[in-house]
Amino acid sequence: MPIRAVVSDIDGTLTTPDRRLSVAGATAVMRLEAVGIPVILASGNVMPSVRAYALMVGASGPLVAENGGMVAYRGEGWRETIDILADRKVADEAYAVLVEQMPEVRPLLTQRWRESEIALEMGPDVNAIREVLKDHPVLVESSGYSIHIIDERITKGTGVLHALELIDIPPEEVLAFGDSENDITMFEAVGMGVAVSPKEERLTSIADFVTKWTDGDGVFEAVSKLLGGP
Repeated sequence: MPIRAVVSDIDGTLTTPDRRLSVAGATAVMRLEAVGIPVILASGNVMPSVRAYALMVGASGPLVAENGGMVAYRGEGWRETIDILADRKVADEAYAVLVEQMPEVRPLLTQRWRESEIALEMGPDVNAIREVLKDHPVLVESSGYSIHIIDERITKGTGVLHALELIDIPPEEVLAFGDSENDITMFEAVGMGVAVSPKEERLTSIADFVTKWTDGDGVFEAVSKLLGGP
């Protein structure tokens, strides 16, 4: 089945290990766009960051931010529109309980710009947070860079499916790139998943392909296999 769209995580996928934009990863996105394959960026980061990445690399598809909590796209009259899919209130309520029992948790600097979830600094045990919040309607996920508390109905996968509906492309004709546990639902939602890091075994176990190279270099490797050598 042909690949009609590509969705990619950003941090650890289109970046270098130190989270700088990868030249190889950006080149891969530009190659896809040049042959008419739209690229959807899907990230746990805030929408302003995702939008900035999209502008830099030329990704034309809808944008999925905050682990599926928000989707931005060009609406009627080509106006930029944002759909907020998650209920921020449930995350706020869970966080209030969490800080009482685990006062060491700290919100990310970018929390001030988040509209659909709570994001925490890495450090506290993710499973311990899950245990504290097990009776709350939230998911607790790690991106490898931060810990996210979000409405249990929402994942990167649901955000990607919403984005694909907007551009009328069936998920089975989509390839996804990712590197961490919060990309698992994205792989499950689309036709093909490509892992660009071996570090997350739960992701690599369901991936259709694991690249030899990592991060943005891995994306370039897979796109070269898909389109042919540069």
